[in-house]
Amino acid sequence: MPLEKKNMTFWEHIDELRKRLLYCFFSFILFSVIAYFFSDTIKNFLMNPVDAYVNEKSNLRTAFLAPHAPFFLYISISIFSGIFFSFPVIIYNILNFIKPAVSKTRTALFFIVLIFSIILFILGVTFTYAILIPISFKFLISFAGNEEMIFSINSITSLILWSCFSIGLLFQLPIIAFFLAKIRLITADFLSKNRRYAILIAFILSALITPPDVISQIILVFPVILLYEACIFIVKRVQND
Repeated sequence: MPLEKKNMTFWEHIDELRKRLLYCFFSFILFSVIAYFFSDTIKNFLMNPVDAYVNEKSNLRTAFLAPHAPFFLYISISIFSGIFFSFPVIIYNILNFIKPAVSKTRTALFFIVLIFSIILFILGVTFTYAILIPISFKFLISFAGNEEMIFSINSITSLILWSCFSIGLLFQLPIIAFFLAKIRLITADFLSKNRRYAILIAFILSALITPPDVISQIILVFPVILLYEACIFIVKRVQND
C-alpha cells in the first residue's frame, strides 16, 4: 500500500491486512528455511554463554536427553530464527498498515520509527544474551557446589531464545507509546500518575520473562523503568507537536 493512500473501505482494509500478513508469513518461511541449514552454527552461538562456564568446571556438562531432542532443537532454532530475522519485515508491514490511522505521521518520521524499532529490538536481544543470561546462569549454578550437573541443550536454548525474543519485544515500549499518543489513547500525565503501577508491572513481567532467579529479574527491571521514562518523554513530544 502506498504510504499516501487513505480513506479505504472496510473490505479494502481487510484485503490490505491479508496482504501484509502474507508478506510476513513468506518472510518467516524464507528465513526459517535458510536458518535450518545453519542450525548447528546458531546452536553453538546460543550455547556460548553457557559453554563458557561448563568448560571451566569438570562437574558441569551439556547433553541431549532424548533421541528426538536434536531434531526438535534444530526445528525450534529455525522457527525462532525465522521470527528474529523477519522482525524488520514484520515491523515494516505493521507500521505500514496502521499508518493511515495516524494521519499526521510523515514518511520520513515513519522510517525513523521503523529504524528505531529495529534498533530497540536488537538492543533488547543483545542485553539478554550478553548480560542477563550469563549472570543468571552463573548465579543458578553457584548453588550446585561440586555436585555433577547435566544441562539439557534443548531446555537451555529454548530458555535463551524465549528470553531474547520476549525482552526484544519488551524494548518496543517507546514505539508503542508513540503510536498510542498519536491516536490520543495515552497522555504524558496519565503515564506519570501511574508510574508506581508501571514499576509493579515491570517486576511482574520480569518474573515471567527471565530465568527463575531474583538477580536476573532485578537486572531487567532497571531497563524497563528507563524505557517507561522514555515513553513519558516521547508522549510529551508528540503532544507538543
